[in-house]
Amino acid sequence: MAAEFVAPRLWMDPHTTDGGYMSCRKEDREFAIWRSLRSIDIANELGCDKIVLWLAREGTICAESKNPVESIHYLVEAINTMLRYDPHIKVLIEPKPNEPVDRSYCGTVGHVMGVSAATCDPARVGGLLESAHAVLAGLDPADEIAFGLAFGKLWGVHLNDQNGMKFDQDRAFGVENLRQAFHQIKVLKENGYGEHGEYIGLDVKAMRTSPAEANYDHLKTSLRVFEMLEKKVDRFDYDFQKKCVESRNFEALELYVMELLLGDK
Repeated sequence: MAAEFVAPRLWMDPHTTDGGYMSCRKEDREFAIWRSLRSIDIANELGCDKIVLWLAREGTICAESKNPVESIHYLVEAINTMLRYDPHIKVLIEPKPNEPVDRSYCGTVGHVMGVSAATCDPARVGGLLESAHAVLAGLDPADEIAFGLAFGKLWGVHLNDQNGMKFDQDRAFGVENLRQAFHQIKVLKENGYGEHGEYIGLDVKAMRTSPAEANYDHLKTSLRVFEMLEKKVDRFDYDFQKKCVESRNFEALELYVMELLLGDK
């Protein structure tokens, strides 16, 4: 057993209703920093070097209520304060494009890369991607994963699923978008994610009408789907893929993937 990360949980307090790091009120921003530095102390006690910032409230419901440029500077300075407080801690930003606020100022992995580059130590600022958040942004989670991997900035992954651009559902992994789930595992495995101690989390919730005795079945479902899809990834025929790409026969490649997923290969 080990702690992967510690999070300040800024979304739970009245001080952070309109954002913590990006609040218009100085006392709220100071509160957010205090909780963040305390989280670093807790991480040190647990032998953990990662702090995760879930920035879903770091935006606005009313566009005119904040200066978005100033707000981004607030966020960068908050992260700089954490980096200066502890020379070993790493900050992982978990982007989310909306809900509970309409306009998030750091909604995708690309935004995370931009914020990282603006900090005083970009080498210690990366991202944590949640599948559902990518779907909420209208993006393919596998592409967001790939973007983070390409820059060496994907330091955490939370797998789940999402039925369209609605609210953040945290469905069991793969139950809505099986091929999309397959792609996520494929990209992670192809690029050696996990070989240096990286974690894969399952950010899933029980269905609201589930009986108490089934409260943990969503975790079992997610793990089982992951294991089955991992076997599919291991069987993927890269030689056939190469032939299809060379001949531009993408319909054959599409059919092969579907046959693989549906059990005919």
